[in-house]
Amino acid sequence: MKLQLPSSVLSSQDLKAATLEIQRYVQWYGQTLVKIKKSNHKGYEAPAISRQAIEIIEQWQGDQPINQPSLDKLITALQDYAAQAPRIAITLAAPPPRGLKQELADWCRKNIDAGVLVDFQFDSTMLGGMAVRYGSHIYDWSFRRQILVARSHFPEVLRRV
Repeated sequence: MKLQLPSSVLSSQDLKAATLEIQRYVQWYGQTLVKIKKSNHKGYEAPAISRQAIEIIEQWQGDQPINQPSLDKLITALQDYAAQAPRIAITLAAPPPRGLKQELADWCRKNIDAGVLVDFQFDSTMLGGMAVRYGSHIYDWSFRRQILVARSHFPEVLRRV
């Protein structure tokens, strides 16, 4: 089975959170199977997990029934994916809303790499714009950088005012 993350998993933080939830679910699942075999009682409630984790499990299982070996392979696949996935970091001047994160991640997945994880950060000293780090490359389109680059023009601008 090939792991394919849902589009709602944007960043390495989202992937790590979903992996931890699925690990908790796998642990519960294994313990519950033992209890059911011993007591024939089926009223054990599953731990609450996010929509992202549910989508990952459903995509992984497909139409196959859930079983312990398959869930263990899913955990391994998620950990391998987290270790090997390409990453891009986008720094903005303020925390971006979820819609903007989704739009930027979709663009990156369409134009850079379909499996890229997009990490978001914010730095209020940027004043606006954004900076992007991909691999060893940094692209800085922040207002702060533009101001610093054009600082020799400020005295001239101020004289004209």
